[in-house]
Amino acid sequence: MKLKGRVGSRAITVLATASLLLGVTTIEGTSNAFATSHQANVVTHRDATTNPSIWYINPLTTYPLFTSAQDAFKAAAVKYGYTPTVVGSATINIPEQISYINQAVTSGAKAIIYFDLDPASYQKTVTDAQAKGIVMISMAGIDSFSDYAVGTGYKAFGETAAQTIAKNVGPNANVAVFGNDLANPGMSTPFNSFVAYAKTHYPKMQATFIADKGTPTNTSSLLKSLPQAYPKVNTIWFVEGGDDSIITSSLKHAGVKKGKYFILAIDNVPTTLAQITNGYISQTLAQCQFWATPFAAQLALAKLNGKGPTQQTWNIGALSVGKAQLPFKGCPASFYPTLP
Repeated sequence: MKLKGRVGSRAITVLATASLLLGVTTIEGTSNAFATSHQANVVTHRDATTNPSIWYINPLTTYPLFTSAQDAFKAAAVKYGYTPTVVGSATINIPEQISYINQAVTSGAKAIIYFDLDPASYQKTVTDAQAKGIVMISMAGIDSFSDYAVGTGYKAFGETAAQTIAKNVGPNANVAVFGNDLANPGMSTPFNSFVAYAKTHYPKMQATFIADKGTPTNTSSLLKSLPQAYPKVNTIWFVEGGDDSIITSSLKHAGVKKGKYFILAIDNVPTTLAQITNGYISQTLAQCQFWATPFAAQLALAKLNGKGPTQQTWNIGALSVGKAQLPFKGCPASFYPTLP
């Protein structure tokens, strides 16, 4: 799943719609397992009476991975030494998210971890909070005004997709890339990175961007027509998430048998993992940023202690997950930075 900056502004409607089909407790074990393993890298524990208040604002409580991020944030609080508060929206609602930031400010939060759904909409609210000494950390964002931005790096995301496809299909793969549209950097940056990397390392690899305009209906229709519209395509890469649940049904409707395409999806939500099990989706790129909320809290604590790093952007990698990695146990600790 990607949001504005990581996903695309018009894709937000899709994400909210598709995500309603997913249970929010399905992967709690995964997030808690990560939080436990990550605690070995934790900073010094504080006296509970002096623990600073840190808020996590969940942008979509019906999407399981945001719940995993929330669970990891809460599970790491004791070892890191902070008091966690969690609030969230049941649908993608930027005004409501901004109101939660303001609520955190008036409630005495020392740091706020939020998902930057649209930098232009958030900037004033964030800078106003910073003026009051509150540390602001955006997840999945590309803004330069938060104290820290932690998320899936666009450039690396595209390169990882190219490497994964070349490894599994070959350097001559013909790829249909499904995404919202190229007007948004959440789509254009990873796609252009993919193309640039392939041009250098796999010059015979071809990639065609197919704009689904952010609706499952469009995506399904385009998948059904893919064999006729693009007969030479042998690979599908979904640079956008939230609508992957319709892949199997759409291809079956088109008479496409499993294995005809190498399909690289995004995120490790239950519906996607189920389609890896049934053989229609080959692999998915799990965005390890969803388990990086403990690291975001560590950045906040360092900043509050006057020891915050000068690096503003922290890119967290994506991990390829196929049948061999199921059941998925979360991203390894090596994917996450540590602070002194």
